[in-house]
Amino acid sequence: MAERDRLRIRRAIRALLAQRAILLERLEEINENLRRLPNPSRARRELLAARASIREALRLNRIAIRLLRSVL
Repeated sequence: MAERDRLRIRRAIRALLAQRAILLERLEEINENLRRLPNPSRARRELLAARASIREALRLNRIAIRLLRSVL
């Protein structure tokens, strides 16, 4: 593998790690807001859906990072 390719993969990993940090921060905010909302409400359902999608994004992010690292 060429050095240029390694640099591109390292940049991609750094971008994924930055994305992961942002997603984790957003997940923390959602969890805080969920504590304040009443149980049967539309806003709570929307936050739960957002939380589920962020968790899925974090799962996929983790897989992508692992695959890219295995290439290096």
